[in-house]
Amino acid sequence: MVDRIDSSRARTPERRFFAVMAATMVATIIIGFLPSYFLRGLVSFGPPPPSLTPLVHLHGTLFTAWMLLFLVQVLLVTGGRRDIHRRLGIAAIPLLPAMIAVATLSGLHQVGRASGPPIVPPLSWLSIPLLGVPVFGGLIAAALVKRNDPASHKRYMVLAMIEMTSPGLGRWPWPAFIPGPVVLFGFSDLFLLALITWDLKRYGRVHRATAIGGACLVGSQAIRIAVWQTEPWIAFARWAVGLIG
Repeated sequence: MVDRIDSSRARTPERRFFAVMAATMVATIIIGFLPSYFLRGLVSFGPPPPSLTPLVHLHGTLFTAWMLLFLVQVLLVTGGRRDIHRRLGIAAIPLLPAMIAVATLSGLHQVGRASGPPIVPPLSWLSIPLLGVPVFGGLIAAALVKRNDPASHKRYMVLAMIEMTSPGLGRWPWPAFIPGPVVLFGFSDLFLLALITWDLKRYGRVHRATAIGGACLVGSQAIRIAVWQTEPWIAFARWAVGLIG
């Protein structure tokens, strides 16, 4: 009994850390999309947002549901309700392929709508969602594979959510002197830095899931920035958009 109580006390700070991380990331994304989606017409910063299409509404519904599910799942674990957490997680699995398909189509359609952040040309911005989808899906897949390893599972889920913060942060009203890559990835990677810092405090080392998932995340960011203004990428982006046009 004493061992169980001590173990529960040891887990409490980590649960609080992940709960704060989850709430902060969800808030970060919602704030970025306030003028263009959540409070459209009521809140405004930056240029007027493009019109909404049924596909955009579907995309917004799916990803909002995922964000809220992610937050609820973290809070369930924080509250000690792993039983509900597991059942809800299994029920939500069909959301993932739907999100991947809709995110890919939405990314291609956004080029014509110019719905990305104004700091990046539409064809260049396409690299963010199009190359981000496999990263997000891969991190979620890793989390599902590691669902019986709670420490790895939650880290992969958090890393997938970090990927989702980039589009939201890209829509914040940042000063013009801040470089685009910093806006898109530098600020979102502060969440990764927080996770690494926690691992060092908790374990004295970076957790394996954080190291692997973080490397994939940062590596994909570097690739997107490296290619998004190159002629081969612009040519590929035009070709890909042509498939739906």
